[in-house]
Amino acid sequence: MNTALRVLAAGVALASVAVPAAAQSRVERPGTIGLTAGGTYGLITGQSRFGRDFDDGAGLTVGLRYVLSRHWSTGATFGSQAYSAGTEAAAEGADKVQMTNVLLDFYYYRDRTQDASQYVVLGFGFYRPEVHDSSSDIGFPSENFLLSAGVGAEVFIRENWGLDLSGRALGYFGRGFTAQELANEATRLTDSKFSVGLQGQVGLIYYLLR
Repeated sequence: MNTALRVLAAGVALASVAVPAAAQSRVERPGTIGLTAGGTYGLITGQSRFGRDFDDGAGLTVGLRYVLSRHWSTGATFGSQAYSAGTEAAAEGADKVQMTNVLLDFYYYRDRTQDASQYVVLGFGFYRPEVHDSSSDIGFPSENFLLSAGVGAEVFIRENWGLDLSGRALGYFGRGFTAQELANEATRLTDSKFSVGLQGQVGLIYYLLR
């Protein structure tokens, strides 16, 4: 009997050593909050004005994540992404388009106990575009709907600090013209109402562990 107890105790001790302490304590409980901030680089393509006239650029994001369960989180992401004018648009005086994005995100994590917690993210929200030209004038096409899908990983460097690495596809709805431009007979109203942005992000995440 004593031998069996000693074997059982040895097995429990071995199991506790096999799983790192940091990984065990990093399994976020429901209600845990994570704060994120990072830099992005993106490009845009498509047949709306945004995809035809603009190319690529840098941006910033901040956000929060709220743990729902072992595998699921939700959160909000606030971003500002710029795309520089393409050759033809620049020749006509355009400089860049600045997108201000607000997304409600849903995350699925395969295994949070790993030092690199991989996830899939889907989001939806709105964006506000600002079209800048070389004379510092700004046009304001109307706000519109935004969809997002991507993959990423939280690579932990401490128990509650990590790098947040991700890639996303952003679906921008809308032609991208201002009301005045749409009223101009010379404006082509047959253009597509959709463009796609591809975005990579490198950032930090901090979990408020309880």
